[in-house]
Amino acid sequence: MTGPLEGLRVVDMSWVMVGPVSGRYLADLGADVVKIESAKRIDPLRTLGPFKDGKPGPERSASYHNLNAGKRSLAIDISKPAGREVILRLAEWADVALESFTAGVLDSLHLAYADLRARNDRIIMVSTSLLGQTGPHARGTSGVGTMGAAMSGATFALGWPDRPPSGTFGPWTDAVAPRFIVASILAALHRRSRTGEGCYIDVAQAEAGIQFMLPAFYEYAANGTIPRRRGAAASPLRAPQGVYRCAGDDRWLALDAAADRHWTSLRRLLGGALAQSKFDTLLGRLRNRDELDEAITAWTTSRDALQCETELQAAGVPAHVVSRGSDLFADAELRAIGYLKKIDDPVMGEAEIEGPRFSLNRTPTAETRRGPRIGEHSKEILRDICRLTDDEIVGLERDGILE
Repeated sequence: MTGPLEGLRVVDMSWVMVGPVSGRYLADLGADVVKIESAKRIDPLRTLGPFKDGKPGPERSASYHNLNAGKRSLAIDISKPAGREVILRLAEWADVALESFTAGVLDSLHLAYADLRARNDRIIMVSTSLLGQTGPHARGTSGVGTMGAAMSGATFALGWPDRPPSGTFGPWTDAVAPRFIVASILAALHRRSRTGEGCYIDVAQAEAGIQFMLPAFYEYAANGTIPRRRGAAASPLRAPQGVYRCAGDDRWLALDAAADRHWTSLRRLLGGALAQSKFDTLLGRLRNRDELDEAITAWTTSRDALQCETELQAAGVPAHVVSRGSDLFADAELRAIGYLKKIDDPVMGEAEIEGPRFSLNRTPTAETRRGPRIGEHSKEILRDICRLTDDEIVGLERDGILE
């Protein structure tokens, strides 16, 4: 047994992040995921890095391996009719198809849901564009999760009140949307097991992002008020709460001690200025927030971030280091649970990537394998899945389709 989705067959026509992340989840659960790509129009993720040992190359991107671990690769030119016919043959085999093209592109290529369904009425197809497939702005709107963050309102909400929006780190909705996509796929598979019918799932990245911005949305819907950026203060109704500078270069601590029992523990640990009576109540702490934060910062800046975290957690105060990449890489908890897995790639060499993001006690997840090289599995996929003869495969190579 290689996972609860062993036997599930997936055609992954997506690229960059949102679709590949979704496909990676399915692969981790045991699905056979065939990634469609082309050296003629390379997956941009292969060009983004970071690259092992700082040496750029389409087969050296750690990000690509991380998002496409465990998949097989078919290099095919779908701008040609012969290439599109291969995709339709794969659709006959597949249970699920993922795509992340700009809305309308697959219609023009005759690879939309209606075209795939004509070959396989049990197929479940998922589109992952920024604004979905319908609506006044959906068609022709392209971009990645960085735009999705702006569309959802997340970019405006982050930063300091007297400065421009700083936005999220990276293509935020590319990381958010897969959580909705995979859950929707599993629900569609459950439905198909009862009805025998496939379906089409249209996930708009921006709409997925809005789910995390609903307080700001409702604030305007209910009161006509646009929430402003608050800098390090996470909530206008909780104090102390926020991010506090620690000793060292750009080291920070996140803390939330607004609840009475947490505040009592923090006050007992830090003492000093926190003992003032004006901080006795939440209302008093909110009214004197700046002074309160200054008092906490005076304590945190004299200590290493990890030391702050250790002392505060020991006292029962919710706090954690604001982790950097180096902190995550060395994190004892992540190491202990096997979150990081070693891969050995013929081009990149040995590296570590994320393992499955979950652990199942009855059906273990699939072994974490490296991402594929471009077209690494093309011939076996064409032969074993599409049932092409050797002569037909040679013909596709001769015509430049398998590139």
